[in-house]
Amino acid sequence: MRAALASMLVLALLAPAAAQGKTKTPAVPFGVQVVEVCERFASGDKRALDDAGQSGWDAEGQDSDTPFVEVFAGSRTLQGFGIGQLFAFVETYPNTLLGYCRVEVPTPTGDGAQQIAAIEGLDRYAGTSQTTGEGIFASLASTESSAETMLLTHWTDESFVVQMTTITPQPVAAN
Repeated sequence: MRAALASMLVLALLAPAAAQGKTKTPAVPFGVQVVEVCERFASGDKRALDDAGQSGWDAEGQDSDTPFVEVFAGSRTLQGFGIGQLFAFVETYPNTLLGYCRVEVPTPTGDGAQQIAAIEGLDRYAGTSQTTGEGIFASLASTESSAETMLLTHWTDESFVVQMTTITPQPVAAN
């Protein structure tokens, strides 16, 4: 019994020391999360809708007048910043997939400069940004993908926007 108590005491004393070695993973900035959800939708990923739902988006497929266009819309509260409104579509052509995704937060309440800096910090994009009296604007393009992905983002008093267009070559299907 004394041995068991001694073992518990040793474990209790060692637990705080072991916990000190653990580090928390920093939260992904929501601007980066928005880019990631747009990457999924604009790429034509068939799991994009389900994955968006699992990450807090209230998103759904919309009616389209052609089987060659998929349309999506949704929203999500971005804590401390506002409500993000998502619109995305994917058009399928014989040898190309064209994807588009836009998330807008009307009248944002948080610091969009930090979000744009986090987006610009992604290694998979390169480009330029400008700060004017109106706000901060960035124009970026993918550096890693086989698809051509173009990304615009801005933050003004009126809105925070992430807008993405993706053009992906597709193999021509044999008839």
